[in-house]
Amino acid sequence: MAGRAPRLSGLQKQVLSLYRSALRLSRAKEQQGGEAIAVLARAEIERYRSVSRKDYQLIEHLIRKGKRQLERLQSPEVTGVRLHHPGQ
Repeated sequence: MAGRAPRLSGLQKQVLSLYRSALRLSRAKEQQGGEAIAVLARAEIERYRSVSRKDYQLIEHLIRKGKRQLERLQSPEVTGVRLHHPGQ
């Protein structure tokens, strides 16, 4: 079949799951500036897009780091995020 998408690896599935969780959280915190969470998640995906698929240690590290960040953002005390723009 020509239109069939390639099968995803376990790490790819974990990355996509983490990204979807961040998007869900951004919708849940929409009243408190949650759109910044979605922007941050997209920026992190793009930032590390060039990481080799074979660099399992780095990918696993980034997934753990992302999960910790997401846990912190889920806290009721967190009302939004401030994006850091280099050079400002």
